[in-house]
Amino acid sequence: MSTRAYGRTSWPWGAAAVLLFWQTWYLCHVYATERSGVRWTCDDEGCATDQLAGGALFLAAPSAVGAALLAAPYLGGSAATGLAALLAAFGFLAGREDDHAVFVGYGLAALGTILLAAGAVRGVRGAVRGARRGPRPDGDGSGYGAGDGGAAGGGNGNGGGVGNENGGAVGDGDPRGGPSETPAPAPRLPLGPLLWTAVAPGTLAVAVPAAVAATAFLHGALDGPRWAMVLGLNVTAALLFLLARLRLGHRPGVARGGVAPARAAHVPARLHAFRGRGTALVFDLTVLPEAGAPYRIEVEHSVDLQDVRTHRAAVVRHDPRRPWRVELPQHPPTATLNRARAAVRTGDAPPAPRLRTPAPGTPAVLTAAVLTGALLVLLARV
Repeated sequence: MSTRAYGRTSWPWGAAAVLLFWQTWYLCHVYATERSGVRWTCDDEGCATDQLAGGALFLAAPSAVGAALLAAPYLGGSAATGLAALLAAFGFLAGREDDHAVFVGYGLAALGTILLAAGAVRGVRGAVRGARRGPRPDGDGSGYGAGDGGAAGGGNGNGGGVGNENGGAVGDGDPRGGPSETPAPAPRLPLGPLLWTAVAPGTLAVAVPAAVAATAFLHGALDGPRWAMVLGLNVTAALLFLLARLRLGHRPGVARGGVAPARAAHVPARLHAFRGRGTALVFDLTVLPEAGAPYRIEVEHSVDLQDVRTHRAAVVRHDPRRPWRVELPQHPPTATLNRARAAVRTGDAPPAPRLRTPAPGTPAVLTAAVLTGALLVLLARV
């Protein structure tokens, strides 16, 4: 997935851009309104100050550049740069104290307006060209049928699945290709395992510093020291950027690998459909855990090592505490594999809801939000 395509759907990416846009305006406003009152301390090595207005421009410039880069996937490069210039201009012109701020403010306003107009024209041209070309075909790979669903566009004798825009399989049917009488349950999010993961030691090690940074920013913006606000804002924006990078390859319905060997369990699974996605194969499986209800999830693998497409059954390695972590092992237990293949010949797979895979960092975000709220309440009462 490209950065541009992902940037339009990633809230951490957008939140980091919004924070840096606001910081750009704020720093330019502080410079324009407090520059004349800055007290400088000079010696043989130069002059320095501990007031924010003295170094506001040195902080505003990289903030504007970072905001424009992060907003480019949403708005395009020209429009994002123009928005950063306009916000800086508004900061200079609001409550200005000298002609220097007026000159810089109007210059940035003119530049920002030109860039925004150029970005708007480019966006309209792109929309017109896209309308002339027509809709692009869905999916990113060829579809194959193998499982319990009715096939559309290339299935074998056992049925198949209809490819959606992500290349997954949707819509089950019976082995003869007819529609299923029992609709599949609605997708569900594993709230219990998700909450358990939110209090794990590894999650707390990330969530606690993130909560401290967010609290420093919010407390400083309300009534705390401004240095804490600026420091907390930049640390929070950096953490949001890292979180967005972690989510670049995330798909809500596709399992995540990395099952810890200490918690791994080998269980049978039934195949509904499969298809190609780039260089990988995507298997739509119903996982049948030994303890707990069955659930449906897609698993990606580069090679069909277990000959799943022929037998319509597999053995998966999953984490019972984190059911969204599922992978196809190269050497599954023979007894479990034989049992999974034999179960295909004795009956249909039980109806199971499709599991929604939580995005990377979701437990840490939940924990950090709760800790931030608690810290703000504590500071308000002190």
